Amino acid sequence: MLGGLTGWHALMLIFWVVPFVLWVIALVQVAVSRTTAAYVIAWIAVTTLVPLIGPILWFTLGRANVPRNRDAASAG
Repeated sequence: MLGGLTGWHALMLIFWVVPFVLWVIALVQVAVSRTTAAYVIAWIAVTTLVPLIGPILWFTLGRANVPRNRDAASAG
């Protein structure tokens, strides 16, 4: 099934598809995080402006240090 996945196909998968999927997942997680608007905007800017490193930083640093919004915490 993956016998034809060589050469340019493998390069496209590694250098375009995987970072794009990583970026989309990071953006969705940033958007649904229950935190302040400034924190969300900052992380969206980081993940968008620094294509591969931004999502990796979000997964390693951002999710662990999400400041909770007081209004969101009291509502739920």
